Amino acid sequence: MHDNQLGFEIARIRKELKMTQKQLSQGICTQPTISMIEKGEIQPGIEILLAISIKLKKSITHFINILLMSNYTYVQVLVEELEELTTNQRYDKVYAIVSEELYKKPEDYWFQTFLKWKHYGSAYYLKKATLDETLEQLILLVQSTDDLILNRDFLKDRIYNTIAFLYSTRKDYHLALFYYNKIDLNNIISEAPRLNYDIYRLRVMYNKTKTLYDMGDYEKSVEYCKTGIKKSVELENMSFIGNFHYYLGQCYEKMKMDKEQIKGCYINALFFFQLLNRELYVEIIKKEKQIYL
Repeated sequence: MHDNQLGFEIARIRKELKMTQKQLSQGICTQPTISMIEKGEIQPGIEILLAISIKLKKSITHFINILLMSNYTYVQVLVEELEELTTNQRYDKVYAIVSEELYKKPEDYWFQTFLKWKHYGSAYYLKKATLDETLEQLILLVQSTDDLILNRDFLKDRIYNTIAFLYSTRKDYHLALFYYNKIDLNNIISEAPRLNYDIYRLRVMYNKTKTLYDMGDYEKSVEYCKTGIKKSVELENMSFIGNFHYYLGQCYEKMKMDKEQIKGCYINALFFFQLLNRELYVEIIKKEKQIYL
């Protein structure tokens, strides 16, 4: 653990935004001051820290938490690892790591809540808990945790996304949409370590698109498909753009739209899936939508 966690974090985010020290300092302080802050030679006052947080599109709470949390680096690294394992569906490893960490009874309440969220989710996927049990645990977790904790790193929204997805799995589509609609997709401030907030927002939009399609609300699903495609272009992020085009084609099929419109959707979807090496999706389109290609 390094005692200059704040300086390292400011430098990391600045570089991630492709911003120079001079650009960050403009309107705040001098470039040498930013350099000294990043090196840990000085600590910024609250007014400078607030200005830096605004320019880096981070809540000032994010940086204050770093100052207050003695094990910030350890927590950040572990959160990153658990997010990566979850993305790769390594629920066995997630469950093992989280169980060990919870046994240590961490003092940080946000970290405790994060670990419980991962524990309940991984237990479900490993069939150690039923769907109903998992939903009950996650809802209770949100209800019993203070908003000051849940609002940090938009943890509440991420738990809501899990709850909504599980309700969709159970085909309780109205409850799924109820929780999806609780998520604030207009929040532009991201605080979660290395969690790409753009991808997160697109994932939630895709989940809502699929839920609306599954419940037969094709017109609303089309609306979200088009919004998702537009947002993907604005963010210059292709993570879900193929999925949006695919479900747009699916909706158009159900709505008996013009064959050329449907064809265009699947051709676009195929293009992006091939570009991103999503072989499973490429195979599905070539096999099931051959008539439109």
